Amino acid sequence: MDIYYYHRYDQFLKEFKSEKIIPGEISYLFLTHHHDDHAGFAKRFLINSQARLIVHNNAIPFLKMGIHDNRGKYWNKWIQQMLDPLSKIINHKYPGLKARKEDIILEGNVLKNSLDLRLDGKIIFTPGHSSDSISIVFNDGNAIVGDVAMNLFNLGETKYRPFFIQDINELYRSWRKLRFGARIIFPAHGKPFAVDKLSKKLSVIKKEELIFKQEIFF
Repeated sequence: MDIYYYHRYDQFLKEFKSEKIIPGEISYLFLTHHHDDHAGFAKRFLINSQARLIVHNNAIPFLKMGIHDNRGKYWNKWIQQMLDPLSKIINHKYPGLKARKEDIILEGNVLKNSLDLRLDGKIIFTPGHSSDSISIVFNDGNAIVGDVAMNLFNLGETKYRPFFIQDINELYRSWRKLRFGARIIFPAHGKPFAVDKLSKKLSVIKKEELIFKQEIFF
């Protein structure tokens, strides 16, 4: 379920060893999206394991080149001023990888049932943060969502939104999808939270965006 920056691979192996997990026994590598903090050492991991990659088709060209799709904007100017210098240092590049015939490439408005992948849940297409974002909603209501939502102390007035957004309307549509089946949201950044918080946020979003419209996509 996602990984991390390329230079953290050895740390990842140590943590797996401490949990007595053998990488070769992992069946799938599910990438919620192609950004480097989620796919950085994907190539190295796939080479050293028997895992099949699960990813949306929209991620393929960026994974192949090992770069970000930079279309989109930061949520507001404060977030941009905070993250722009860091982005220049990190560079966001990582070793590219090509999809293999055994990998599972999802297309369109994804809805993948557990019978196909032995998952106790379903995979849904949740774009907005990126055009390739996908999430898993398990039958118990737990949802792994990558960066389609965040929970970092409302840093930068994000209020569960990711720092970087490609399409704000797609993001809100993805939130609405998650309300059907999800109970607890597990974001990549921040602590888990009840899906009801997304529902409440959706109910007041139009009013908030009128207030903040000078800093949002206008």
